[in-house]
Amino acid sequence: MEEKNKNSKLKIIGMIILIVIALGTIGWHFLGNHTTKTNKQTQTSQSSTSISHSSEQQLKTSDKLSEKVVNTFLKTYYTAESNNSNAKDYEPLMTEDAYGVIQSAVKSRGSMGQNGYIMNQKFDQSSLYINSGNQTVFCNVDYHYDIYKDKDDPKSKIVSDFKSHLTIELQYTHKNGEWLVQAITPITITNNVTGEKINE
Repeated sequence: MEEKNKNSKLKIIGMIILIVIALGTIGWHFLGNHTTKTNKQTQTSQSSTSISHSSEQQLKTSDKLSEKVVNTFLKTYYTAESNNSNAKDYEPLMTEDAYGVIQSAVKSRGSMGQNGYIMNQKFDQSSLYINSGNQTVFCNVDYHYDIYKDKDDPKSKIVSDFKSHLTIELQYTHKNGEWLVQAITPITITNNVTGEKINE
């Protein structure tokens, strides 16, 4: 009889353990799904908050002169199939006065360079120092081009991929929500000891 009592007690304890495990599994499953949903909702609300913050930040930073603005101008200005063929491309990136000064300079020096006609000019790279205080940018610019004896004869190429480097200062102005080049000034950097030009 005692053995039957022990067996029935063991059966009852076993059943209780199974019920606890079953309830634990159901509870764990329920709580796990609930927690996941809460995390998903939290993540969704956080991502929408971060999107609205980034939009606000983008609006605020659009008032600042950026590398993207400067490099867009430099790429446009220093990429041309022939002498000044890109004038209409860079015109909207400059003030009317600055554009007029550039066009006058182009007319006065003519379309031929010192050694021939500059053709297929392409911007390579730049390094920039932006002074937001006075809206100026010091630019080290690398570009390359071909030199032709006769601009209309593709067989008259004298030099291929001539690499050039210069340093300029761009003065910007902010008009109607756009950054426009107001002036371009060539910069010559010299060695204080020898007086030798070091940026050419």
